[in-house]
Amino acid sequence: MAPHGSTFRQAVSIGASISFAMVALLYANRLRRSRWLEDKDQDQETTHSVINHFNSLILDPETTVEEANKRRTTSYYLKMREAHHKSLVLGVYPLARLKKLRKKEINRSLSYWNKGNQSHRTIVCMCDETTQKLLSNARRLILAPLHYSNDIDSRNCWIPDINVIPKEDMHVTIALPWWWHTIRPGNNDLTKKMATRFKQTLLVEFHYGFQIELERIVLLGGKVLVALWRCVGERTDDGRVIVDRHGTNIDPMVWLREEIVRCFITESPDQRRKPLTYQHNKSEGDRAEENAWQHTIMQRTPGMGKPGSADGFIHTTLCRLPLDCLSSKDIELDEIHRLCRETSATLNGHRMVVDKYRFLETMGEGGESNPCYKPIYDEIIEAPSRHEVHIDGTVESRNAQGVSNVAESHTTIGPLGNNFWNEEISSAPNTDAQDKSSGASLAALFEPPGEK
Repeated sequence: MAPHGSTFRQAVSIGASISFAMVALLYANRLRRSRWLEDKDQDQETTHSVINHFNSLILDPETTVEEANKRRTTSYYLKMREAHHKSLVLGVYPLARLKKLRKKEINRSLSYWNKGNQSHRTIVCMCDETTQKLLSNARRLILAPLHYSNDIDSRNCWIPDINVIPKEDMHVTIALPWWWHTIRPGNNDLTKKMATRFKQTLLVEFHYGFQIELERIVLLGGKVLVALWRCVGERTDDGRVIVDRHGTNIDPMVWLREEIVRCFITESPDQRRKPLTYQHNKSEGDRAEENAWQHTIMQRTPGMGKPGSADGFIHTTLCRLPLDCLSSKDIELDEIHRLCRETSATLNGHRMVVDKYRFLETMGEGGESNPCYKPIYDEIIEAPSRHEVHIDGTVESRNAQGVSNVAESHTTIGPLGNNFWNEEISSAPNTDAQDKSSGASLAALFEPPGEK
């Protein structure tokens, strides 16, 4: 019989091995839940799928609202599934290292601003007052479990102010006609020329105002909190016109983005309209890889990308979580994902009219996702109005999809009940009298530069 001491040592050894194995398993699971998944790691749908074939739909200027929505909402669903895999953010310690990473995060967000000579141009549509309030409160409820602060010395969750988009700056990104570049002489004149080109495109191609509808709110990749939208359009049923996500008319967002890209990168048949891109503004001898730069413009415009990969993505960025330096403790994101789903179920169907655009040039002082903060160029450009001429000669102006009162289309169908957001809700439309529109006539838009 083995000595008693030997048996005890064996038991201790086995217990230690089991404990080590459990710790290793827990650590491996912790790393798995906190890392970005590669495509090959993501578990695919193995059963019958209703939406799988929509993922291969090709979007083009002739795509209908119904077709584009099938493509974009499929993409939204897959992004949501991917986001749920990111369910844990690892803590960082000691505090000195955490603070160092946080300072690095701020410098990264302001990297273009810190250079002092960089800018980029973007076209956005600002959220109306009701939508701003709705999304701001949704963000507050979703992020509440984090109990975050903007104190860089905090050991708890930290989100810098620059990562939280102010309510008044919430917007939908339409296009990015010119990515980051070095500011050179004549920059302001070029920006004005591009803004005029955009105005001409809206008028000549009859890009009227249209409506978008909130589809869901997602914490993309466990990092970026965004509101995702779909378009609505008209369809006819038994002689009645219905406006919903299954519209049979051309998808206005896909068409608008295609036309914006076309007007900046192509030359008109009569050669009167010249391309306005970085490559085309170079000297003849420096125009290498011109097609690659045009492709970059398409890549930077949301919802476009390489041929065949466009998904019609329409989004409003609400907040960015600094995952590399969020907290000194491990942070669970499962509750955040759950609140995103609950908020989406509550707000799904809220509509907003896209009929007024801001052409902006920014130097990055507002961080990664806020071009509206102290832009160096800012012009509001309204979409053309629909006009219907009656038999008696009177002219009637129609708004987006025939809505007579734009303010009415901003509200969610049905009452929220008992002040759901715990805030005062004003029913009065926004009466902001400060309109930065140039007020130029239609003819003036097509005058040669420098002439009045």
